[in-house]
Amino acid sequence: MITSERFVAAALAFDHEGSPSQAALARGIAGDPAALAVVDRAEEARRQPVLVLAVCRWLGAPSGPWSALRPWLLARSDEVVAELGRRLTQTNDVRRCAPLSIALARVPGPVALLEVGASAGLCLGVDRYGYRAGDRAWGDPSSPVQLVVDVDAGVDAAPLPDGTLPEVVWRAGLDLDPVDVRDGDQVAWLETLLPPERGDRHELLTRAVALARTAPPRLVAADAVDGLAGLAAEAPDGATLVVVSTGTLVYLPGRRRQAFVDEVGRLGARWISYERRDLLTDVIADVPPGVPAEDAFAALALDGRAIGVGDAHGTRLHLVS
Repeated sequence: MITSERFVAAALAFDHEGSPSQAALARGIAGDPAALAVVDRAEEARRQPVLVLAVCRWLGAPSGPWSALRPWLLARSDEVVAELGRRLTQTNDVRRCAPLSIALARVPGPVALLEVGASAGLCLGVDRYGYRAGDRAWGDPSSPVQLVVDVDAGVDAAPLPDGTLPEVVWRAGLDLDPVDVRDGDQVAWLETLLPPERGDRHELLTRAVALARTAPPRLVAADAVDGLAGLAAEAPDGATLVVVSTGTLVYLPGRRRQAFVDEVGRLGARWISYERRDLLTDVIADVPPGVPAEDAFAALALDGRAIGVGDAHGTRLHLVS
């Protein structure tokens, strides 16, 4: 996908998630050859619209319309390109724990939880959060992090969880550039990645970080494929190893994705994925009739078998099995 198309698609996504200011900026970049030329100076993997706009905010870009950002971007282009080379998109969206928790409830405990692309490891706290869908609640009702998910269960879908999740006796994560929740500057970068007008997401991140600081997760700086076996070897005997990937595998080239899937299989681990629906050829997720495209962006799967489809952030889920 060429850069202008990426920003047009991002604008639509920003609009859908209630971030009109970011949508307007994305459209401004998409239609401006000079701005696109700046972005295209960064390596291809760093031209993500979320990352570009976050880097601009991080470097002190003026708030406001595209007419205010454009001259700043062109004047500071060298600094923006250099910073893009140092940064990664690390949204660490806690809301994805809702679909993750539904799949985790189907795994017998105790569990050893290993997340790839863990960022600050906030999704490793899946069992420490509370969840509600309609009149059904599960997880920890006393947690400061409470997530509401809109679930439509098909006739063949298993029931939603009820009560506590399987006990997690060990948890660890892999990330190319892990974020230490005890480091204020690193957490500030996570905040910068969020749309400025989404106060609800900023509040959720603050609550999740505060909870994680009470028991910081073990995070290892390593590749999702090369580091998997070494970290998995630390999991305690007698616990079911569960590998988790949520919106991570899109950042791996196709062959590396398959290498990851193969490595999970070689380890004999259970695998929970919440990835873009068309990303993994072996994960077949049919879209139920009447479900709009934005609500079938991702496939929720357990051991490569799709059990539902949902939106990009895990707030709306349609269970099929």
